[in-house]
Amino acid sequence: MLRMSAPIGHHLQVGPDKETERAELLRKAATMAVDTITIKSVPADWTDNHCREARAFLDANGLRVGEFTGFVKGKGSAGGLGAWDQEDYDNTLEIYRRQLRQAKLLGAHFVGFALLVGIRTPAMWSNETWERCLKAIGELVQEAEKVGIDVGAHPHVMTPIHSVDRYKDMLDRIPSPRLKVLIDPVNMVWPHLIYQTDRLLNDIFDALGEQIIGVHAKDVVISGGGKVITHVDEAVPGQGNMDYFTMARRLGALKQDVTVHAEHFPYAETIQGQEYIRSVGRQVGVEIR
Repeated sequence: MLRMSAPIGHHLQVGPDKETERAELLRKAATMAVDTITIKSVPADWTDNHCREARAFLDANGLRVGEFTGFVKGKGSAGGLGAWDQEDYDNTLEIYRRQLRQAKLLGAHFVGFALLVGIRTPAMWSNETWERCLKAIGELVQEAEKVGIDVGAHPHVMTPIHSVDRYKDMLDRIPSPRLKVLIDPVNMVWPHLIYQTDRLLNDIFDALGEQIIGVHAKDVVISGGGKVITHVDEAVPGQGNMDYFTMARRLGALKQDVTVHAEHFPYAETIQGQEYIRSVGRQVGVEIR
């Protein structure tokens, strides 16, 4: 089943504004016609009992957590999961351990993670960095197996997971049923693919389809050309070149549950993007709840 996982989980609060914020969560969920929400982690001071109480609230109101994604950036451009600094490396894993436990208590579909080691430097694509990251992913997956929750790897052309081949190598070398793929096709668009997103999507689904657990949904646009530097950027779904018809067809052919998260946009534009994706789904016979 495909579920729209709306980015409104920040309203699930436990502090003094709990009642007001949770009322807003219910209002937005009703407006968006969703029963699944994305949470970008919860405050570090949440206890396990806070998570249990929040889960009870969600259950009582027919809501669930789809994506639970709080990417840990660590220290500077060399930080986060797989960091070269051992203290940063250990601290990042500890934060993810907490997130895994909290996500499990909240009943989340999966926990997303990103690799940011060497970002915006040549090191981000080096084999040495990749080996370091694979070691860290292996340790994260061991923790996920203990807790009993899936983790989804998130890509970007400016990070160590920058291609389908990197994903395949990761899955081959860490053969755990708990290691999944959080695809973000726009993040994998190099300029030469801007008008070939159907090709990119088919490559992704052909190689990774069975492991896909979530999708970050946005559109892609390009500016510049000629004597001007080419610039690739994101846009609201339906406003760019991403082939959502191919994406919807390929998603609809999957057997596993997958969440769809329209990300990075203000509230009104998020609704616009979600409804565009649903409309494409209806046109190709694929339901996105």
